[in-house]
Amino acid sequence: MTRIEDFWRVDDLIKERYGTKWYNHVDYCGLIPVRPLQNLNYFCTPRNSITFATTGGDGVHFGLMTEDNAEVSDGPVVMTVPMAPKNNVIVAETFAEFLSLGYHVGWSALEELVYDEEEAIAYFSKPDPELDQEEQRFLTIIREELKIELQPLSTNRLAELHNRYFHRLVIDEFKGIDYALLTPEQRKLVEDFLNEEPEKDTR
Repeated sequence: MTRIEDFWRVDDLIKERYGTKWYNHVDYCGLIPVRPLQNLNYFCTPRNSITFATTGGDGVHFGLMTEDNAEVSDGPVVMTVPMAPKNNVIVAETFAEFLSLGYHVGWSALEELVYDEEEAIAYFSKPDPELDQEEQRFLTIIREELKIELQPLSTNRLAELHNRYFHRLVIDEFKGIDYALLTPEQRKLVEDFLNEEPEKDTR
């Protein structure tokens, strides 16, 4: 079974093959590694998850659910979309299944599941001829090195994952605010407030 360590190995391989300017040769297709693993601690990031990658846009990130935020597991995988009304979606049961979702087009557009699920599912089901050379190169490396195969998204599968795992997410909700309606400045204020360290009693 493919594990997060295998993804790190591919990341290392790319950096070794292309050097310090690897980004001129490879586009990570929305699977930008977060190394070392950490909880990105957005207001909506599940506390019992460890982030392993981001898409590079709008704070969207992917995490592995953990027990007591301790040991890293192989899944389930939760996608967190800070700027959407629906912030968290369980997208895969295992890390291997998660990788398979991006077989054709990568992972950049996974966040579209929270905006138009049907259209997103259709998009991920087939190749996108508009992907550039750098994106195609990364997908080829991932397919060859990790031997992934397509495991298509479906409404039924997403519903199954939601029913099985969503209730286990530990999320600190900011009550009384519709985050999707806030301006970027207001969002930052909310996040700063939620992430503020409590003052220590020095008495």
